[in-house]
Amino acid sequence: MTLTEGETKALLASSALVLLAAVGRVLLAPRAADLADRGLARVTEVDAVLAVAESIRAEEERRNQPLEPGERIDLNTAAEIELDRLPGIGPTLAQAIVVDRQRRGPYWNLHDLERVPGLGSSTVKRLAPHTTLPAAGRGGVLGTTASRSRPSGPAEVGGVDLNRASVEELQALPGIGPARASAIVRWRGEHGRFRTVEDLLEVPGIGPATLERLRALVRAGP
Repeated sequence: MTLTEGETKALLASSALVLLAAVGRVLLAPRAADLADRGLARVTEVDAVLAVAESIRAEEERRNQPLEPGERIDLNTAAEIELDRLPGIGPTLAQAIVVDRQRRGPYWNLHDLERVPGLGSSTVKRLAPHTTLPAAGRGGVLGTTASRSRPSGPAEVGGVDLNRASVEELQALPGIGPARASAIVRWRGEHGRFRTVEDLLEVPGIGPATLERLRALVRAGP
C-alpha cells in the first residue's frame, strides 16, 4: 500500500515523538533518582534533628522531675542529670560533683562534698535526706565524726588504687562485697597488677555494669 505524502509526514512525526520520549527518559532518569536521593537525605536529616530535639526534651523533663518520697540519689555513681534533681543542685553544681569525684575519688561522707566548689555546709545538710553513700565505709550516720574515719589507705586523688587497696578498702566500694574484694586481690596476686580499670572484667563476678559503677571511683596505679 502506498502512503500519501500527508500520511508519510504523520508517521515520521509520530516516530520522532516516540524517539524523543525514549531519549528523555534516559536523560532524565538520573536526575529523578538524584532528586529522590536528595529528598531521602533531607528526610533523614529531619529525622535526626527531631531525634536530638526529643532527647533534649526528655533530658530536661528528667532534670525537672521532683524526687519521689523516700528516693535517694547515690552521690558516687549517679549521672549528672540525676544529681541535678537534688534540692539546691543545678546543672553547674551537678557537673562539678561529677568532675570532682572523677579527679579526687569517692565521697566517704557528706562532709567530703564541701570540697566541691560552690557547695557549702548548708546545702550539704539539705542533701542528707535525699542522698546515699554506699562507699562511705563503716556504720555511723553520714556526716558525723564517727563516719568520717575512712578505711586506711584509699587514694585521695584518682580513687581507690586497685593495685594497692586491701580487701577492706575494696569491699567498701559500691557493689563490691567481701567475695568480690577477695577475688580482686586474688586476681592481682595471680596476674601481677591491674594495668587498666577495664582489667576488672577479668575478675570472676565483675561484669560491665559493675565496672561502669566503679569506673569513677577506682584507678590502676603503678
